Amino acid sequence: MVPRKKSPDYFDRSLETMPKGKRIETLTRKLREIVAHAYKHSISFQRKMKEAGCVPEDIQSIHDLEKLPITRREDLIESQKQLPPFGGFEAVKTGRMRRIYVSPGPIYEPGPWEYREIGWTQGLFAAGFRKGDIVQNTFNYHMWPFAFILDDSLKMIGCSVVPAGPGNSLVQLTIMRKLKVTGLVGTPSFLMTLAQRAESEGLRPQKDLFLKAAFVSAEMLPESMRSLLESKLGVRVSQAYGTVTTGCLAYECPKRGGMHLCDDVIVEIVDPDTGKKMADGSTGEIVATNFNKTYPMIRYATGDLSYFTGEVCACGRTAPKLGRILGRTDQVTKVKGTFIHPWQTDEIISKFPEVEKYQVVITRQGHMDQMTFKVELRDSSVNKDILRAKLQRAIKEILNVRGEVDFVVRGAIYERHKKIDDQRKWDN
Repeated sequence: MVPRKKSPDYFDRSLETMPKGKRIETLTRKLREIVAHAYKHSISFQRKMKEAGCVPEDIQSIHDLEKLPITRREDLIESQKQLPPFGGFEAVKTGRMRRIYVSPGPIYEPGPWEYREIGWTQGLFAAGFRKGDIVQNTFNYHMWPFAFILDDSLKMIGCSVVPAGPGNSLVQLTIMRKLKVTGLVGTPSFLMTLAQRAESEGLRPQKDLFLKAAFVSAEMLPESMRSLLESKLGVRVSQAYGTVTTGCLAYECPKRGGMHLCDDVIVEIVDPDTGKKMADGSTGEIVATNFNKTYPMIRYATGDLSYFTGEVCACGRTAPKLGRILGRTDQVTKVKGTFIHPWQTDEIISKFPEVEKYQVVITRQGHMDQMTFKVELRDSSVNKDILRAKLQRAIKEILNVRGEVDFVVRGAIYERHKKIDDQRKWDN
């Protein structure tokens, strides 16, 4: 367990109420240490620094971050092809990795032997989770890191965890009632599924369940959906933002109005084209630097667009606040908590020579994401039922998300179309 100064409102009061000057000083020290460590032990990071004409001594403060190159997910995938399995970004030997995760791509991500980053823990504590809570974790434990990371984070607080994973809503409700589960974590859409299933079974969630707190991530949380969830479940629904590669970057406090930056990461808002920092309040790409000595990510570009609010929060936390996520810098999108890349959809279609042209359309039905592959065929006489079944199987196998297939007439898809057309609308 991470030592902390006990407080009813903060996971670690000394960190979360740290004066601005001391915060910058602390982050600068950690930055120097991780850059020196990565330069010495990570083949790919050292190469990227040399290509940028940098050495560790050039990084004397967080203001020197712009001297360092940006790393994108595509860089990790390409590096892992050339230097399997971790692309040279790992900074310890394999025997010192506690777990090895497999994310869509696939990307192999080593986990540290001891999990000591506290970002998700801060977010969970701010959401109302406390020592002694029984928490049902409905994120996927199969190969992907996030469920395990939250599991470790809840352990730091002193919670007991039910590793439920997603799906099986009726069984999940039975578990919640029998074990008197007090906390729930998952995607917003799955929490809505549980709330609606409870009502369809004749349960009154506010009276028949024992929930005290709920925490969501990995999907957008429109305010209309949050309000509906809170009215159905009778608890505050809080969110946090991060990636499995960098860790938690920001989390909501009870006052909301944006998300506080975590205390064990550096977050920048930069121009996606130049990598230069944007002025406070300006929209740009979120770039993060963590201090994970097993798998250091230094200036990792998330592809998400946001801004710093510049507001002083009444909760007493002094970390800057990140505004809401405004969109993506590219055609990459997230469906049911899983990133979908154009190169992945190309890989699916490449297996089917019958297809002339395709487009992936993302919509929203109620509170659930819907993904449809619109497909033009070279020859309309093919057996569409058989081809549809094969395409849907390939979509599930490669993307880990279910998708529908809609055959359209030739010419229905424009020549200069987006491969992924996200038509979802989000309220503020």
